[in-house]
Amino acid sequence: MKKTKGAVSRTLCAAAVFALLLTVISCFVSSSDSCEPCVSGTQTKKLSRIHDFVVSGRIKIGNTTYDRTGEIVIVPKGSFAHINITDDSSWNSYYCQYYLQPSAAYKGVFLKNRRIKLSPFSMSQCEVTQELYAAVMSDNLEVNASPSKFSSDPAAGEVQEKRPVECVTWYDAVYFCNELTKKTMKESDCVYTISNIRRLVTPGSIISATVTMDISKKGYRLPTETEWEFAARGGNPGTRTWKNAYAGSQSVKDPRKFCFNPGNDAKLDNYGWYLANSGNKTHEVGLKTANSLGLYDMSGNVYELCGDEYGPISREAMTDPIGESISTAIVKDRVRRGGSWGNVACDCAVSFRHKYSPGLSYECMGFRLCRSNL
Repeated sequence: MKKTKGAVSRTLCAAAVFALLLTVISCFVSSSDSCEPCVSGTQTKKLSRIHDFVVSGRIKIGNTTYDRTGEIVIVPKGSFAHINITDDSSWNSYYCQYYLQPSAAYKGVFLKNRRIKLSPFSMSQCEVTQELYAAVMSDNLEVNASPSKFSSDPAAGEVQEKRPVECVTWYDAVYFCNELTKKTMKESDCVYTISNIRRLVTPGSIISATVTMDISKKGYRLPTETEWEFAARGGNPGTRTWKNAYAGSQSVKDPRKFCFNPGNDAKLDNYGWYLANSGNKTHEVGLKTANSLGLYDMSGNVYELCGDEYGPISREAMTDPIGESISTAIVKDRVRRGGSWGNVACDCAVSFRHKYSPGLSYECMGFRLCRSNL
């Protein structure tokens, strides 16, 4: 069963030993993925008749205003159905020769004849930066406020602190969302309730916890998988660009041969950092071209965590889908989207779905912020 927005309660609990075992047995990584597990101002614009969007002011903590933290307010209208780049019966049975995985991995959530309605939400223009993560977490002695592997040697002309944070678990990300909410709003606005926290070391990442959520609250949270893909596609199902392979651009490859593209993609070069152009490292956020909603790096740089559990996508009509419900105490894989600096071009597709264990962290995995607009 799928759950919808509202007061959604979900429980995640796992022992530390089990989280360690997941490092070996539970994390799906394609053979093309170079990343390794980690060891330790308001302006209003119009965008067609589908929705409006607003670029909000930046996040301010104390007397410091942080760059690259503006939000796009998205007001979806109507119902959306889509035939995406791989939803073609002539080759659904193919297996991608580069990954040995079904082409179904590239279908995304907007399946043929599936109708989805979304409520208003906002999303940060850029991935959470290292400087913002440190500013929020540095006063907590149990937290490693600088977890990133890429903590030095930025590309020429780039600012180290504005590279995306990585080497964070899903639990770390939701914990951060709560801490940021407390610093910028009220504690009662927090979306997540987190208890039974376990860390391998202190300070260090959370490897297991009990998490419940109330997505109707206005605090910061992770986007749902549907919100993420809707935003990455540009937010307008009525346009040709909605079917682009990447966030902001089509591929140079024939869509029917899309997953056979392990090399350079000249069109993606302008919009994302991936294996062919990243130099095997992350890059300062916001340097590539944004998509039509003004969102940066949604294809490449770092994978972005979503709130959903990973599972099959239903074709039934839904309002504000969130993901599989939890019926046991076993930790289930979560969704990450967008590809990274260590992935080939087609892994950066807006429709590509990837899974990981919530207690694991990777040097290619970060997140961006989302909020419900009440």
